[in-house]
Amino acid sequence: MTTLQQALHIFRKDVREFRIELGVVFLLTLFLVLVNVQTWETMQERGGFSLDDGEIFDVLLPLVWGLLIARVIHAEALPGDRHFWLTRPYSRAGLILAKALFIAAFVNLPLFVAQALIVSLDGLPLTAYIGSMLWNQITVTVVFLVPIAAVASLTRNLAQFLPVAVLATAVIALPVLEARYLQEALQWVRASIGTVLVGSIAGTVLFLQYKRRKTLRHALYGAVATFAGLVFYLTFPQSAAFAIQSTLSGGRDAQFALKLGQRRPLATSTTTPNRYRQLVEIPIIVEGADPRNVSMDAPQLTFRTLSGVTRRPWTETAVRPQGFAHIVAFEREFYDAASNSPVTVHAEYYLTQYGNEQSAEVPPDGTPVFIPGLGQCGTAPNYDRRLFMCRSAFRPPGSFLSEVVTTTRNFDGWLGPPITISPVKARTYELAGEGANPIAPAAPEPPLRIVSREPVAYFRYTLDVPNVRLSDFTIAEPNREQ
Repeated sequence: MTTLQQALHIFRKDVREFRIELGVVFLLTLFLVLVNVQTWETMQERGGFSLDDGEIFDVLLPLVWGLLIARVIHAEALPGDRHFWLTRPYSRAGLILAKALFIAAFVNLPLFVAQALIVSLDGLPLTAYIGSMLWNQITVTVVFLVPIAAVASLTRNLAQFLPVAVLATAVIALPVLEARYLQEALQWVRASIGTVLVGSIAGTVLFLQYKRRKTLRHALYGAVATFAGLVFYLTFPQSAAFAIQSTLSGGRDAQFALKLGQRRPLATSTTTPNRYRQLVEIPIIVEGADPRNVSMDAPQLTFRTLSGVTRRPWTETAVRPQGFAHIVAFEREFYDAASNSPVTVHAEYYLTQYGNEQSAEVPPDGTPVFIPGLGQCGTAPNYDRRLFMCRSAFRPPGSFLSEVVTTTRNFDGWLGPPITISPVKARTYELAGEGANPIAPAAPEPPLRIVSREPVAYFRYTLDVPNVRLSDFTIAEPNREQ
């Protein structure tokens, strides 16, 4: 009997043995499709997009997968020397191939079909998301299925498997939750690093366990490698992720530059100055690019006096027509001492530049329009006003510009890297001046003009401006003392 014939023989045996568990998986997968399908007309009736009904399957279905994989692998448990399968002429290659075929046939394939049905029935073009579907299959397999199989190969039964699986899930979930706070453009870098680490560690342990069955040794290898990988992932600097993104996508144009802008006229204020701090607005002008197509991530400002005293104060960044403005809060003692003396401003930025703009028009009556890079977009009712909504599969809607749609998000179903069970989620944005618009206008409204764009460059920029007088950029602040 060849290795393939033996693998198929074991595969058929597992199908007969676990037919009840497979029925449960197929039933939950069917419910996943039924609950997650939301046509645009349904959302209009419900008053917007809802994730509440399908969230339970994002947890329940992987839980059932984990138990199924553990049961299948425990049918020919690897730890110990008194298992019946060891007396039969099973080759290790045939055994691991049979288990891999089982997982692919009854976990990966049903999930792929279910997600394809959800995307199609939701009215999104399936061809636009094939690549994302395949990447999602890879990440689900590498980040979840392979580690579950590795843990199962190190245990004899569910009593041993469950506590180890819970611990492994918590360890893997930690970096996934931490990635929620990264800039969207950089999430794929961290997600790829985490995927490679998890897949390499779990895949190596699984391979070695099936080849040599040295359970304690392989468990120790896995624990040490997991700890080292977790430390590497959590300490991986965002600057390095930005450098990778910059290398792949390109850097800034030679004409691009930032410079210090002119002070804004200070309005006369009769309020008492704040006793503890003073606000200063530092305007930054963008040259060589449309300021609207430049976004700034985590600016770091340092102020240094002639005597060498430095401050890195609290900073908030606001968008201005010609660029940005940093609202900086200095403690009162430092400001009074340095306000009329030359100060050097040192600023470090991580910038994203957008381009390849494409214009689209969306009817304001709720009719959806598919916009490449954004997804299916249109207006949706929300109590006594409308919101602008874009829903997309497997990845968040991209960036866009609009005179009537603000960038304020009311709801965001995208909380982390692109690994998901329920594929379609939505982002909703506010419409400018919507509260003043009538519910039933007398005449047709003009379409909403949406300009979609995509990132074309990522780069780090350093700005040094000497001889700045903080008093020239002071902002009057009302007294908030009690």
